[in-house]
Amino acid sequence: MRAVLTRVVERIGDWPAFDRWPQLLPAWFIQRCAPEPREPEPGERFDAGAWLRQWRAMTPEQSAAASQGPWTLSDWLYYFDPTEEGTGDDRSWWWWHAGTDESGGGWVQVATTGWPFGSGSLSWLIEASGGTDLAYGP
Repeated sequence: MRAVLTRVVERIGDWPAFDRWPQLLPAWFIQRCAPEPREPEPGERFDAGAWLRQWRAMTPEQSAAASQGPWTLSDWLYYFDPTEEGTGDDRSWWWWHAGTDESGGGWVQVATTGWPFGSGSLSWLIEASGGTDLAYGP
């Protein structure tokens, strides 16, 4: 987790183009991210109505599973991107400390803007790094 986060944070002042990130981040992190959506063919349009109908037809379990999967790299980087395209200047958590306990489990401390806070990007970083059974507490 530290290796990924360090490489992202040290680039905040000179944010690279998206196609550079696979060379800048650890390969294991890139491999755990979901594939990026394919680019539409020329003239092809996204059918929002069809997508909405499909989403509304899902059971609660299906929609929860669809939103629980791996993040794409672009979705994750969005939360660190300081340019006008991202929210990097408005992120609600900052790495503070991490370690392991006697049971072999680990913990991460973050500074936040308050409770609750936008923890999705943190959760994905932990999960991609092998963390399971995430629990949050003040």
